[in-house]
Amino acid sequence: MLRVLSLAGHVLAFGLLGPGRAQASVGGSDLPFTGSFTGSSAHNLATGEMHSVWTGEASHFGISNLEQHAQVAFTGPTTLGFSGTWTLTAANGDQLYGSAVGTGVRIDATHITLVIDYTATGGTGRFADASATFTMTAYHARVALENGISYGAQQATLAGHLSW
Repeated sequence: MLRVLSLAGHVLAFGLLGPGRAQASVGGSDLPFTGSFTGSSAHNLATGEMHSVWTGEASHFGISNLEQHAQVAFTGPTTLGFSGTWTLTAANGDQLYGSAVGTGVRIDATHITLVIDYTATGGTGRFADASATFTMTAYHARVALENGISYGAQQATLAGHLSW
């Protein structure tokens, strides 16, 4: 709707606009990809199955959630191997997902440092055609051990590259 007013020989025009379409984020090639997350996990010590949920902020995603399902196997008295799948979800629901492999070192009975390499295999929304590789360094602290399930709290940073 357009309104026109005339004041002392001057014509003013103003309009009321309805909601516009949001502009899609512009992607690029080989963009730096960084983030910082905190999360919690439940690790079944008998089966090796682990599920973790993280919240944080990642470049190109903003506030986001990272969910992982993995198998964790102890490979030595103080070392472990990690492999699984993950989904990173932006606040608007767009996702990036893929596979992850890594290693961990047990610092003491309740603390582990993990280095995990992630590779994107797909996505949705603005990340539908994305590719990404990044490494997460995570610090895990056990907060409880109940019925063979190790519950933990983690802090992590990630760094790598994203293209879309």
